[in-house]
Amino acid sequence: MNYVAGIGGANMDFHAQSRDELVLRDSNPGRLHMSMGGVCRNICENLARLGENVWLCTVLGNDMNGRNILEGCERTGIHMEGTQVLDGEQTSMYISVMDRDGDMLLALSDMHIIKRLDDRLVDQAHNILCGAELVVCDGNLSPRSLERLTTVCPGPLYMDPVSTAWAREVKPFIGFFDTVKPNRMELEILTDCPCGTLEELQMACDVLRGRGVRRVFVSLGREGMFYRGPEGTIIGENRPYPRLVNATGAGDAAMAGIIYATIHGWDPEKVVHAGMAAGMAAIAAEDTINPDISGEMIEKLIKECIE
Repeated sequence: MNYVAGIGGANMDFHAQSRDELVLRDSNPGRLHMSMGGVCRNICENLARLGENVWLCTVLGNDMNGRNILEGCERTGIHMEGTQVLDGEQTSMYISVMDRDGDMLLALSDMHIIKRLDDRLVDQAHNILCGAELVVCDGNLSPRSLERLTTVCPGPLYMDPVSTAWAREVKPFIGFFDTVKPNRMELEILTDCPCGTLEELQMACDVLRGRGVRRVFVSLGREGMFYRGPEGTIIGENRPYPRLVNATGAGDAAMAGIIYATIHGWDPEKVVHAGMAAGMAAIAAEDTINPDISGEMIEKLIKECIE
């Protein structure tokens, strides 16, 4: 049975968006939205909605948020048998403040339980992880879990570093990953190289490839995506895309798009475009995950906004 396994974070997301210009140290009118989140969890849900068979290995607290995540993931078709529920622990939370245009201004996260994803979770989920077509994880994993994961998993490993802070923890293990999707800042941390220009991006990607990474997809935000792999360099540029509703979740969807296109044997340029299109699908929805994402939607967005 072919399936994708994810190992990493799962949390509740709270997004506050201002109606007007934010006034610091004051109460601002706006709206608060709550949804399931977590980089790896989001990648898995996007893949499940794209029709892939997905298993998620994570850790949750035995609280209301944890139960909501467990039940919500199962409803979307994600297999949760590899997930641990810990008594007396609080499920991770992520809080972001968005401006009136939907761009993030500030985020705070409480991910302490994620560091309980140690080598024991990898061992307990051993059969799931080792039987997967590929394993995708995020930078929330502890060094112990990363070390064990890169030791026992025979299939290709995919990594989303999540942030500059977690990229520092991922850095010693980065050469064990087949595919990595950082942004510019995370790439600078992983390589100790500047990444301001296209030439610098290429050099930084070559540093990762020299350490064993086969493919590097660099998220450039509204500028598109930079790819460096065995085929050389591909620069994905999109046409102006006005449908920004919620910028949160675009990177997670992009990784799901890359995995989806890779599984289906798309050529490298179209894999890049699929990642970009999946990101566009995410930012066009109020929720972190676009509930309507599909292979057909990705194909349509590639034709309308990228090619």
